[in-house]
Amino acid sequence: MNAHFPAITICFLTLIFNACSSHQPTDTQATDSTTIAAASRPDTEVEITGHMVDLGLTEATDWRGINLGDEFAKVKGLEKGESFESDAEHIGYTIELKNLESADMLYYQTDKKVSAIDVDLFLNSRQSVTDYQKDLESYFTGRYGAPKPGDGGTVWTEQKGYKISLKDVSKGKDFGLKIKIGLVNGSPTASKK
Repeated sequence: MNAHFPAITICFLTLIFNACSSHQPTDTQATDSTTIAAASRPDTEVEITGHMVDLGLTEATDWRGINLGDEFAKVKGLEKGESFESDAEHIGYTIELKNLESADMLYYQTDKKVSAIDVDLFLNSRQSVTDYQKDLESYFTGRYGAPKPGDGGTVWTEQKGYKISLKDVSKGKDFGLKIKIGLVNGSPTASKK
């Protein structure tokens, strides 16, 4: 019997160790910020596809590493190249995409914080509009939940009171999409367009 004692002891200790290490926190235990952030996100996954990579989008930010509410100086630190437009209220950048397509982005500020983002995608064809629109809808749905029709396109409302809209603005042979990210009410871009 003494020969089996170490083997039985090792098996017993292994069972106890595995049971303790797989213990899940209960509702009364504290949760960390990762758990809280995960609980506030929609159940869908954010998919970063080829088009989203080209646009520089990430799983964790509103647009190209920038979130509404970030310090406005962060925009100048993250965007590359010269701005094409700048004043006390906003700054604009252009990025070149594949197939001679491009995106113009205007970042607005209120009290030195990013308060709204407007994006114009200049595309070459109806197919390109369809492809970008499909990928952007999937991306925004993964980040913000189910969309609703509105503003002549598709709208997502974020828990913090932000509204994201995606609209096909193609006319004739000029193909493009318009994206607006801002406050549900009182976006600084609402009075400018």
